[in-house]
Amino acid sequence: MLFDNTASEIIQQMLGELPKETVIGEFSGRDSVAAIIKAFEDSGIGHILPVASFAGTEYGEVDTLKENHLYLKERIIEIYGKGKILYPLVFYSSPDLWSVINGRFASLIIEKFGFYTPCIGCHAYFHILRVPMALKLGAKIISGERESHDQKIKINQLPLCLSFYKKILAEFEVELLLPLRNIQRGKEIEKLIGWEWKEGKNHPECSYSGNYRDLYGHAIYEERKIKQFLENFLGPVLRKVTQLYIENQEISRSELIKEVEKII
Repeated sequence: MLFDNTASEIIQQMLGELPKETVIGEFSGRDSVAAIIKAFEDSGIGHILPVASFAGTEYGEVDTLKENHLYLKERIIEIYGKGKILYPLVFYSSPDLWSVINGRFASLIIEKFGFYTPCIGCHAYFHILRVPMALKLGAKIISGERESHDQKIKINQLPLCLSFYKKILAEFEVELLLPLRNIQRGKEIEKLIGWEWKEGKNHPECSYSGNYRDLYGHAIYEERKIKQFLENFLGPVLRKVTQLYIENQEISRSELIKEVEKII
């Protein structure tokens, strides 16, 4: 794993002591930071716990995440004064959960649906990973995903994928907030952040980056196939592993695989 999880006893203590209306803020790249800033515009959101998580394919330095958290704290005070509270950055990942959703059944996915990318399942992993935390607080998770990135397509953030993520979390009584969903231009993100931060920089990188693009950088995908994948594989798998993970965050990879094998 790229970075050790915050100690379990510290996380549990925080979850027990933070105000129950606290919202989980996914903390990774530029858009996730902008989403937290944007979410604070909601009068009903006054406390956010930022949680940084990693996929099994990420690498690089994590110190930039800590630096960006400090910049974000300063930006929150600059915009909102002391009326909004951003809590210390928590690190929490599960390589086993990521592996079951995105790695173990890759060949099966290719055979059954005629394509494979880990990106859609990976973003789903980031969301469901935080569900047990969210259920102990305000039952809301903030994500920085948006449908368009200056006309550039990211298939894990296609409208049908974002709606799918929201639907899955709603089934577990958690609301996925997407405050940037309809923001198309990167300049709007830069304006929100308030400090210089180029897209794709100052955060860990993924070894699968660009895996669904051709040699010219164009996204290769068929919505029909993605829809079939969501309905007939990822949806059933997420429902099963999320329930298991809520019940036991220490569940092993082998146990998760055994349960998934029963439904696919």
